[in-house]
Amino acid sequence: MLFGKYINKYYKKYWYLFITVIFFDAIVDVAQLFIPQIMGKLADGLEQDIKLSKAGDTSFPWLNANYSKVLIAIGIIAVVIVLGRIAWRFFSAKIGAQIERDLRQEMYTHIQSLSLNFYKDKKVGGLLSFFTNDLQTIKQVYTDGLIYMTDLFVLGVLAFVYMCLISWQITLCCAGPLLLFTFVGGMVGNGESKRYKKASDSFEDLSDYTEENLQGFSVVKAFLKEQEKVKGFEVRSKDTQDTSIKYLRYSTWLDTAINLFLTAFITIMVILAAYSLVTLDPTFGTNIKSVGDIITFTGYYDSLIWPMIAGGLLIDLSSRGRGSYKRIAEIFDAKPDIVNSPDAIKHEHIKGEYEFKNLYFTYPDASIPSLKGVSIDIKPGQTVGIIGRTGCGKSTFVDLLPKLYNLPKDMLYIDGMDINYWRKEDLREMTGIVSQEAFLFSGTIKDSIAFSEKNPGQVDMEKVKLAAGFACVDDDIESFPNKYDTFVGEKGATLSGGQRQRVSIARAIYKQPDVLILDDSLSAVDADTEKKILANIKKYRAGLTTFIIAHRISAIEDADVILVMDDGKIIGHGSHDVLLNTCPLYKDIVTLQELEKEVD
Repeated sequence: MLFGKYINKYYKKYWYLFITVIFFDAIVDVAQLFIPQIMGKLADGLEQDIKLSKAGDTSFPWLNANYSKVLIAIGIIAVVIVLGRIAWRFFSAKIGAQIERDLRQEMYTHIQSLSLNFYKDKKVGGLLSFFTNDLQTIKQVYTDGLIYMTDLFVLGVLAFVYMCLISWQITLCCAGPLLLFTFVGGMVGNGESKRYKKASDSFEDLSDYTEENLQGFSVVKAFLKEQEKVKGFEVRSKDTQDTSIKYLRYSTWLDTAINLFLTAFITIMVILAAYSLVTLDPTFGTNIKSVGDIITFTGYYDSLIWPMIAGGLLIDLSSRGRGSYKRIAEIFDAKPDIVNSPDAIKHEHIKGEYEFKNLYFTYPDASIPSLKGVSIDIKPGQTVGIIGRTGCGKSTFVDLLPKLYNLPKDMLYIDGMDINYWRKEDLREMTGIVSQEAFLFSGTIKDSIAFSEKNPGQVDMEKVKLAAGFACVDDDIESFPNKYDTFVGEKGATLSGGQRQRVSIARAIYKQPDVLILDDSLSAVDADTEKKILANIKKYRAGLTTFIIAHRISAIEDADVILVMDDGKIIGHGSHDVLLNTCPLYKDIVTLQELEKEVD
């Protein structure tokens, strides 16, 4: 079986199901052991009748007297075995299904709680392999593994004991090799676990590569990289094949060794038992007195074969299970980077006042600060424009506002309170974020806009239409045959870039946030649409703080305050007119864009 701090609780949670499976499987195992006894008595009875028939008595007295009894006994045993197997299969499947469901839900919930830094190290394809390949293996440990273990310790032990009652001498001749087999099996199991983990890691790499290329298929085709990507897939597929073959070869050798081991021992047992019967030599016991005793003895050993095979399968399955559990444990071992301080206070609203005090920020996996000595005061209700060269820290600046990353104390104050005393849930609930990438989940446009709805089945269509109107996407939606019930496809594939961007803006507006952040979210819309959206921000978000990151001056020139950033620093701030006279970089950007307009 499989044990670990993240799965031990399932034994306690579903103890009644585990006991039920073991109970029914044990009944089946015990019932099976009556068959060798019946076969042995039947053989002895027929032997007596054959001897009598040779002497002239052809009435077959034993068979006539016990025929119906034998049939009834075999019938009862068959019914018990069939019903018992149906029962343990049903409850075993239930254990697997419930544990798989619980573990999958816990994994998904835990992943949702992790910070952005976790997703920089893990790719989507690799994470999916945890939810499919590894989870299925662990499920199999709890279903098949439980049966293997029960058969090994119930059927195997009882068969061994009954064999000892007939001839403990012959049985003990096999005990030493059996113990050796168990010891070697444990060592082999450790090797199998390592090989299976390598095979799983290789499959994860293949999943990553496949998922990434399927998502970027348009780029692959645009650059004529089909053949190169096919070759890359072949290399990874070959590696997955090789590691899987190494594991399977190892596993096959183990299975073959078990079968040869069992075949050799049953041959030796039959020879020793036959020798004891024919010669009447007491060396191998005095209880083998008839052919029926040999048949019963070999029947018990035959019943012992499956538990021995099950032991090998259990070693193999447990090895794979340990490999999968180690991989899944990596997810559970990952802890959220962003946690609320014990002193954090619940807030109902954000006024929108932000005070940066000589703020420095370095990403967890970086060595160079992305923000350096940032100091600025943002007043409630201001519209703040942010502009600068690519990579100057604009997105990092706004990512700190909803507490997507940790900050030391006394660097950022929101409404006069250190951000560390704000709960991350409150900040994110009251902040509407439209990121650079306009990502939409598959579903209808209505559901995409109402993504923040607490009760997804109760979408407020009036709010949806108002949000769409704010983002100037309502006319586009109304032109679709199914209007707001139009299916947008995965990542909004059925919409144009500008439509996806405007639906993303509508999604943020629907939640009616206290603070709105547009991170270069107007880049895919035309100039007229941009003007309309900016006018709506001025009209409908009066008194509410809004941050607009843009590369076009036209998107921010009417902002209350404009921040000019370069190399992680704010090198200028003020109105458009002020910056034209005080900030050379801003003036250069304005001049360059005016020249571009003239050229166009």
